[in-house]
Amino acid sequence: LVKMPLNELIPVMNKLQEAFAPLDIPPVDLPQIAVVGSQSSGKSSVLESLVGYDFLPRGSGICTRRPLILQLLHEEIPQDYAEFAHINKKFTSFDEVRRTIEVETDKIAGTNKSVSKEPIILRVHSKSVLNLTLVDLPGLTKVPVGDQPHNISEMISTMVREFIEKPNCIILAVSAANQDIANSDGLQMARMVDPDGSRTVGVLTKLDLMDQGTDARDVLEGKVYPLKHGYIGVVNRSQRDIDTSKPMREALKAESLFFQKHHAYAAISGEQGIPYLSRRLNNILENHIRLHMPEISKKVKYLLREAYEVQERYGGECGQTQREQRAIVVSAIHRFCEQYREIMQGNAKNSTVALYGPARVREIFLKEFRKDIEEMDSEELSDEDIHTARRNAVGVRADLFVPNSAFEVLVKKLIQKMEEPATLCVRMVRDELKQVLEDVTNSCNEIGRFEELKERVNAECMRLLWDKTKEAGEFVQNIIDMEVAYINTDNPEFDKFRSGVYKLMAAHQSHVEQVDQSKEREMKSELKDGKDKNRSVVEAEYLLRPPDTWRTHYLKIVDKELLILVNATDEAAVRTVPLESCSIALKAADDNRVRVIEINITKRGFISSSVESVMLRFSSPEQAEKWEKKLKDPANSMLRMSMAPQTVLRTTKLTQREALEANVLRQLLEYYFKIVRQSVMDSIPKAIMLKLVNSLQDHLYPHLMESIDTDNDEVLAELTRESEEVFRKRKEVQERVKALKRAIQVMQEL
Repeated sequence: LVKMPLNELIPVMNKLQEAFAPLDIPPVDLPQIAVVGSQSSGKSSVLESLVGYDFLPRGSGICTRRPLILQLLHEEIPQDYAEFAHINKKFTSFDEVRRTIEVETDKIAGTNKSVSKEPIILRVHSKSVLNLTLVDLPGLTKVPVGDQPHNISEMISTMVREFIEKPNCIILAVSAANQDIANSDGLQMARMVDPDGSRTVGVLTKLDLMDQGTDARDVLEGKVYPLKHGYIGVVNRSQRDIDTSKPMREALKAESLFFQKHHAYAAISGEQGIPYLSRRLNNILENHIRLHMPEISKKVKYLLREAYEVQERYGGECGQTQREQRAIVVSAIHRFCEQYREIMQGNAKNSTVALYGPARVREIFLKEFRKDIEEMDSEELSDEDIHTARRNAVGVRADLFVPNSAFEVLVKKLIQKMEEPATLCVRMVRDELKQVLEDVTNSCNEIGRFEELKERVNAECMRLLWDKTKEAGEFVQNIIDMEVAYINTDNPEFDKFRSGVYKLMAAHQSHVEQVDQSKEREMKSELKDGKDKNRSVVEAEYLLRPPDTWRTHYLKIVDKELLILVNATDEAAVRTVPLESCSIALKAADDNRVRVIEINITKRGFISSSVESVMLRFSSPEQAEKWEKKLKDPANSMLRMSMAPQTVLRTTKLTQREALEANVLRQLLEYYFKIVRQSVMDSIPKAIMLKLVNSLQDHLYPHLMESIDTDNDEVLAELTRESEEVFRKRKEVQERVKALKRAIQVMQEL
């Protein structure tokens, strides 16, 4: 490119413009010169002078209504001619060129003087021109005339700005010298997109029409509004010259004489006029092309790769036969399943925002599900829960160690609580797989181009996902039920732990019994010696009717309540009698001695009341009389006596032995539950992977192929019907690829 002659760069750029012409928006900002000015600035005359022929539409109002890409090609040929890019014909008559421009303009922009941004490409081959490419834009206007759209001014301004705001566009701002340069529409528009004037060339027309005694020397020298490429003055043909068809050659001679003889312009006449403007623009454009050509080449290659990707998204033409349509559907389903498989194998969507797909499934297993399970322990069961379960399991029998039935009841209760986090884990994995399926459905090009096929595939995927979720949920439930169905207390680890706990419990229980016996002996000794360490103790009996039997117990008065204890050292009572709501009376025993105390407790109900009696028999009338006073005036007291057995409710405070047994049972529960917890944390993820994740992936393709009838002509036609939008976009991208490939070919010729 560096060694390429400058005069060959512009023809190459012309070919690129032709390659991109079919596209509404050229994908590459090509170096070009855009001619900007008001309708009365004389820009059409400047262009005709550069070409050397009258070929542009003329008349009142707006004449240029479509961008005209004018490619001037210097060739040593016997006769000049013009060509339109879209018409396979050589025009030797430039009057015919004008008529063709008018026809093509009306065809696209209409006959009401409206405008269109779709360009017309005109090539002029001549030995009298320099290689140059210009874009003639509609003249800027202020007020609509005739039947022009009311917003014609805005439409033209927007179109012009879209062309000249591109960084690679050289702006040729045409202004009339007989008007104040500050009011120039062309310069004002150029200044909006090129405020420092680095890519603007100023052209002053109508220098010969300025008031006598005035000139534009200061403007031409850049003293009023400086531009990097400066200003060039020209003298166009007058309307009379145009009407009389004055030859261009004579007009150029007259222009040259004007500058040479004018006192203000004689010194700079060599840098004014149409010939100099042509050379200057040629030089500016060629240097601009040389500067930006490597960048253009790089961008075209990038855009071609991008266009290929988009073209692949929309695929080829829809099949017409059943065989072709079936091949399209099968290929689309296969590609869809492959994309899903790639994601589930961790080979897609490398997001830095959140975990996705298989990574998210692993996160659910390792953190959320594991956390929920590990937070579960036997603390959910209170000591009272454990003690009550144990007492119910023992029944009327005594039990030295922990009964199996109590252990099983409690541990099953703990295991069943794992159902909720296990079920939640299944739902969370299902939701993640649902998101992956929806993403693949939306991103798979082969599926997305057919709306009906996309909806059908999505519906079948959801149906399969729900079926697999149900299977996985049932399998997970079976795992929990399996753990509940058989409590394996013969587990080697648990059996070893249980044996150790039982030994410690037996040793501790033996020690407690020794302490209790010591206290009992001490109590009897105190009774025999008549000692009373702040409490009244006496032997007595209690009558139970029926079966008329007595049981020995102890009495203790605390906070105006009579506590009935089995042993003197017990802290928890088996019966509590409120002394404030009862009547107390002495009665004679069977031996006619007054040594029985009858306590009547009144219970009031919603409809009627009832009276419950507690009979206490003491060893002597003196003791009975003494305790009658104590019960009527309650004070702390301890008495060993006989009591008729009553129904024992769940106590709120455990004895030392009961607390020991509850603690032992809790340790066994915790250890066994730990074993089950580890098993469940390992089994549930495996079950979900087997029955949901892997099963969905394995059955996805067979399910879609089975559920979608690919042998039915009507179904295939419906599934492969494209929407108008997809059809249009595919055509657009095909045109884009064609244009970019042509551009690559042109640049390869360099």
